[in-house]
Amino acid sequence: MIDKPWIEYEKLKEYILVNRSYSLHENDDNTIELHFSPEMPEALAHLPDGQPVEHIMAGFKEDGKIFFTSFRTISSLGETVTELEGEDDPVMLWLQFI
Repeated sequence: MIDKPWIEYEKLKEYILVNRSYSLHENDDNTIELHFSPEMPEALAHLPDGQPVEHIMAGFKEDGKIFFTSFRTISSLGETVTELEGEDDPVMLWLQFI
């Protein structure tokens, strides 16, 4: 088992179909990027300088699952990258609700 946060590929695809702020970019080498920007009213109130924030989760697809290796945030404050450590990385707790 790979020690990275993960979600079933089909489950994520279904979630993206009903959540227009998410998009999945798949490459020929099985690497992926999940892009999303918060659009919920509770999130919009916390955006820096009232400007959009883009989150990009990078990883790879294997055996019907997507394993995430990093989480990048791009905003008016700059860019931050978090390398995801383990399967239960707190940055990825939201995956449990999909």
